Amino acid sequence: MDLDLTDEQRALHEAIARIVNDYKELPRKDNVVEPCAWHYAAQMEHELDVGGFFEIALEESFTALEAALLVYETGFSPLVMEVAGSALIGPLMTGEALPRPIAVARLEDLTRGVRFLDRAQTLIVDLGDDVAILPASSLTVQPIISNYAYPLGKLAELPDFTNARRLGAGSAAKLRRLWRLGLALEIGSAMQAATEFTTEYVKQRQVFSRPLATFQAVQHRLSADAEKCRAVYWLCMKAAWSGTEIDAALAALHAQRAITQLIYDTHQFNGALGMTLEHKLHFWTFRLRWLMGELGGYRVQAADVSRLAWGNASVQNAA
Repeated sequence: MDLDLTDEQRALHEAIARIVNDYKELPRKDNVVEPCAWHYAAQMEHELDVGGFFEIALEESFTALEAALLVYETGFSPLVMEVAGSALIGPLMTGEALPRPIAVARLEDLTRGVRFLDRAQTLIVDLGDDVAILPASSLTVQPIISNYAYPLGKLAELPDFTNARRLGAGSAAKLRRLWRLGLALEIGSAMQAATEFTTEYVKQRQVFSRPLATFQAVQHRLSADAEKCRAVYWLCMKAAWSGTEIDAALAALHAQRAITQLIYDTHQFNGALGMTLEHKLHFWTFRLRWLMGELGGYRVQAADVSRLAWGNASVQNAA
């Protein structure tokens, strides 16, 4: 069953939703959608910043759960914006508001490609056991051109962490927990947005003189997709509430595992139109394609779930 938000959480959710709702359409120039793999939501970011939403996790009466609502709700816009690092990971790792946008990366990914690195003000790096935080202005970032619906950047070589701020031994475990939560939230909202968009579309699309939505096979598959979306949402809410590593790993695992089928279904039901610039679907599904492999993909999450649940027993049994 669904659990209810508190009155304060509901008011927060509604306030965020009102802002996000103003940015549900793609930018146009001369009544034509601008050709771009992604559109950055600079104005929405400004409104949320002025409203103090990015510091919500630092408020005395709020927790990671309220920050999670912000990350989830902003993902419904086809416009992209960095939220998880600024509202969830950065504040809860350091207890302060770091210069944003924030890019979060594993050490091995810095020379491959990192979301938001080409416009970040702060870089948070998982060093394996420790965490390093350094100003992105000290780095030479190369933008990456791709169709992944995210601004991407990479470094030509690894930076010198000698003077970087360190959070101490063992801090990487907390970073990965928060990162997994943010990852699952971003996947969950993109999945939900793609499913809702497709559900409305099949009600209008005519096949054999009847709406596509009237076919039972379509209804069954979209119902299954909706169930996946709801499961991801509640796993995220539980992980934000409990603050445990295993709940965050389970949320990320389930979210990444659900992506492939949902992308297949939504694009099939939208047809070739789902790949056109005027159609918003691919801004969510191409976002999902990148998120599918972040933090090593679902196999890494599954291995950590096994380790957290059974310790070395699973490894010994496999041997």
